[in-house]
Amino acid sequence: MEKPLLIIGNRNYSSWSLRAWLLLKAFNVDFDEQLVELFHPSARPTLETHSPTGKVPILVYGEKDNKVTVWDTLAIAMHVNEYFTDIDIWTGTDKPNTETRNNNQSRINSAYCQSIVAEMHSGLTGIRNEMPMNIRATAKIQPSSACLADITRIEDIFDDCLKGRSADSFLFGDFTAADVFFAPVVLRLQTYADASNIALQPMTKQYCQTMLNHPHIQAWQQSALTETRIIEEDEAGEIMSIAGVLANNHSF
Repeated sequence: MEKPLLIIGNRNYSSWSLRAWLLLKAFNVDFDEQLVELFHPSARPTLETHSPTGKVPILVYGEKDNKVTVWDTLAIAMHVNEYFTDIDIWTGTDKPNTETRNNNQSRINSAYCQSIVAEMHSGLTGIRNEMPMNIRATAKIQPSSACLADITRIEDIFDDCLKGRSADSFLFGDFTAADVFFAPVVLRLQTYADASNIALQPMTKQYCQTMLNHPHIQAWQQSALTETRIIEEDEAGEIMSIAGVLANNHSF
């Protein structure tokens, strides 16, 4: 299979890009990447060439009549699972392991994983709108009831998945697409929860720390902290502190 190209946006802000990038990294897909600046004219030629929606992320490979383009994060996940990895992204287990795949518990976990990934992909708009991903910032907001309801729902998901598992477990034990799709939530909570006096359940804090310890999450965050562009559309709340290269150049 030809090496694909993943086109992503600014690491500090682009939660959708993080999902696609983390998915490919976590499931051992060899790929090239190209970063374009969100909401900037310089991105237009690349987006017009590859994306019918003008949005990132985009996964492309092949030439001319054989070119394959996938332009939605959930579609990228399904395409990668079909063509690029020997690990089933819904269970985190090896595909050749037919005994595991035919196990009823595996089917239950796969169905649950697919359901919460779809729920995250299509809903939970309160937390999305009020807590945009902003990795370098610590910020205080006044969350609405819709945002708090989303956090409660997310905590219920985490609790249901993690109960009875080890303290450093991912949502289904092995790393799956569910961890990929909830990764930006973890980074959102890191930015806003403590500064906004949003009390999180111990299980949520435990899972967030497990994700923040993941080497690919740490690599993405370190790259985000080297970025200098500020996108006002993705800045929210009262900025309490800034990390990274902008730390000494920001007035509060």
